[in-house]
Amino acid sequence: MASESYDIIAWLVPTTHHSLADKSTHIPENASHITTTSNSYLSSRLSNITNHGSERAIQLTFSQPPKLPGSFILGTDPRTCDIILPRTEGISKQHCAISFDAQSRLVLSDFSAKGTQVWYDWESNGDRIDYSWLLSSGCSGEFPNMVQRTIVDIQGVRFQIVVNDRSEDWDTFREQVDQFCEQPSWEDATYWADSSSLLHSDMSAVQHILVKNATNEPVEELYLWNLERPWEPMVKASA
Repeated sequence: MASESYDIIAWLVPTTHHSLADKSTHIPENASHITTTSNSYLSSRLSNITNHGSERAIQLTFSQPPKLPGSFILGTDPRTCDIILPRTEGISKQHCAISFDAQSRLVLSDFSAKGTQVWYDWESNGDRIDYSWLLSSGCSGEFPNMVQRTIVDIQGVRFQIVVNDRSEDWDTFREQVDQFCEQPSWEDATYWADSSSLLHSDMSAVQHILVKNATNEPVEELYLWNLERPWEPMVKASA
């Protein structure tokens, strides 16, 4: 397996051209996740339903820190989701998540208002709310290993999910999963990077903030702001 393939967790492939799922692959916020379906393993796993589908896919990888550690959130809100879905009726701002369970199996969990469907071959229980489905069998080789095609239907946005085969290096894969679930989220990493650059600059950790009265009265007050604990309120230093 090529080294870059070790980074790939799974692909979400639109089932048809010009569909809502296909539209998702053209949303600018998803650009960093988009790949073509030219990967040899991916192409070998696509079922007949996607043979005439999109040439683009959403790729989930270990190297892209998600906004919530260990989970890729799908929904319409770019501020809180990793994969942005079209703004259409029934899709929540944070609709569902793809993550790992304790056995390093890939799972899909719904927490929406209208629900999600998962099809194993031709079987589905319809829209389910607050429900989780297995997308991979892990090292056990059990369900859904025998399923030929897994389709996720998020209120009409239909993807075939193809999970990357890591059965030959399962121990390495589990280590990657553990690291992925423990790493700081994108928002945490951004916050601490900004804080670090601020605290290691020439600025003092405690800054003096001069606040002027907005009225015509010439009143000015001095406050102290501790940059090492920026979430705490400023302390008034003058009467």
